[in-house]
Amino acid sequence: MGNATGDYITFLTTSQKIYDKIKGADLDVPPGSNILVMGDIFSGKDVLARSFLREGLKQKETCIMVTLNDTADKILEDMDVSEGESLYIVDCISSRFGPTSLPSENVFFIDNPMNLAHIMVMVEDLIERGGEGGVRLVIDSVSTLIMYSQIRVVFKFLHMLTAKVRSTGAVGLMLLEDNVHDEMEVRTIQPLFNGTIHLGNNRLK
Repeated sequence: MGNATGDYITFLTTSQKIYDKIKGADLDVPPGSNILVMGDIFSGKDVLARSFLREGLKQKETCIMVTLNDTADKILEDMDVSEGESLYIVDCISSRFGPTSLPSENVFFIDNPMNLAHIMVMVEDLIERGGEGGVRLVIDSVSTLIMYSQIRVVFKFLHMLTAKVRSTGAVGLMLLEDNVHDEMEVRTIQPLFNGTIHLGNNRLK
């Protein structure tokens, strides 16, 4: 896979081999890569993302989840994180109805999902904490960002975020709902990514 912005390759779940590779989160992408994952609500994007983070935790990497769809409590329950594992969650959704848990050294709350500057500062700090041990970042999801902010504002945020991933040798996985956005929105953000995984009719279980 090329490393230059816009040099993206589309991966389709059209064969069992590729499907199994995705299910195991063995994405085999070089450090500094940004990957866009597209699929409908039932495609298993969230399963892929969390498997991707679990694999990173197994390898003693720093893993960061920016969530705009599930609460930190839900993610921690699903991930079953062991003591000492470096999973950081930036929760941008609980502020809507009040967090059910308090901030900790691993969980941070954003008061407004439109506050992209605050999200960016938080993510930059967490990436820097990862040092040279490897960093994995998941944004769930870009679609929710677009729902709250104009596409040009989200593009600027993603431009800075993907640049940070490239410059630090991290790996970013960012989710986008399929058949929700118009073609212009997809074409606007897609060149920022090194690759696109497009989940088709297969389902991750």
